[in-house]
Amino acid sequence: MRNFISFMLALLLLAVGAGCGGGPGKPATATLGKLDTPLPEYQAAQTELTPEQKYLQQILIKKGYDVNRDKPTIIVVHKLSRKLTCYRGLTPLKTYPVVLGNDPRNDKLCQGDTCTPEGVYRIRAKYPHPRWDSFIWLDYPNTANWLKFAKAKQAGRIPPDADIGGQVGIHGTEDPLRNLSGQNWTKGCISLQNKDLDEIYPMVNDKTLVVITKQ
Repeated sequence: MRNFISFMLALLLLAVGAGCGGGPGKPATATLGKLDTPLPEYQAAQTELTPEQKYLQQILIKKGYDVNRDKPTIIVVHKLSRKLTCYRGLTPLKTYPVVLGNDPRNDKLCQGDTCTPEGVYRIRAKYPHPRWDSFIWLDYPNTANWLKFAKAKQAGRIPPDADIGGQVGIHGTEDPLRNLSGQNWTKGCISLQNKDLDEIYPMVNDKTLVVITKQ
């Protein structure tokens, strides 16, 4: 029995000596490896909206959309820079070059002034067009256009017998070279290259908003 107890004590001493510390009286140390490449810096997600996105957000709210749920197609046309940007909700998808009416700078007030109208519009219809590939028909004139038309008549800016006009939309071109050269050749519509219009056309529906600004 005494020999058995001695044997067990010897085993216990051996176990203590073989612990993680490497031996009796020697503290354990941890060794850290080195990274072959540094860790990437943390990039915070962009949460700040651009001024244009904030403007579109206000328009969506005013038109009754839920900005956290609804993602309608929004087409934004900048007249001075002659660019059209297509959005899905507040997310920009792609920007295209466009040409405008013969008078690309001023706001449309009446038929025959060859100006492209400014404002927020909905889609009245869309259909294939024998000359311009396809036509996206805007709801010009809307209430805001009628108000501008009446004020312009009252101020003598347009003739008393002027008509407000209509049939304004977004369409392609029968002469791509005119568009490529930047010629503003329409009577007030917005013209793209046909291949660009073909990309936008399937995304347009009765929920789509078209925002035309001077900038």
